[in-house]
Amino acid sequence: MAKMVGVIWLTAFTFISLLASALAASVEEFYKGKTIHFIVGGSAGGGYDTYTRLIARYFAQYVPGKPNTVVQNMPGAAMLISANYIYNSAPRDGTYIGHWSGPLILQHMMGNPAVQFEGRKFGWLGMPTPDSLVCITTERSGIRTADDW
Repeated sequence: MAKMVGVIWLTAFTFISLLASALAASVEEFYKGKTIHFIVGGSAGGGYDTYTRLIARYFAQYVPGKPNTVVQNMPGAAMLISANYIYNSAPRDGTYIGHWSGPLILQHMMGNPAVQFEGRKFGWLGMPTPDSLVCITTERSGIRTADDW
């Protein structure tokens, strides 16, 4: 019985390993010779541009097929132009990646009519730095808690 369980585990492991290898090969074939476009919501030379160019420089080393990378700035409307472009116009084939401010997604929930995307439908990769958003008021404002707002 123990021998049979071992054979089953070995067979399952072999199958999963072969499947993973086949998937990696197909990903490599897909990205080989392609270009990944990083669309930045900020202006050239700004913080988001700098982060994106740093990421793009090393990104291809970690993607099978080692694709080329291009950074394109698409500033305007507090980064909405780039987010709307990624959601509505950019090819949905894994070759376009948007980089903008995380709180931009809240604009959808706040009912901003310029927002042409649904934030929950973006696929998230990560962020280059942690964000800690803080709101400060003076004592004279009378606001002591968020409920006072």
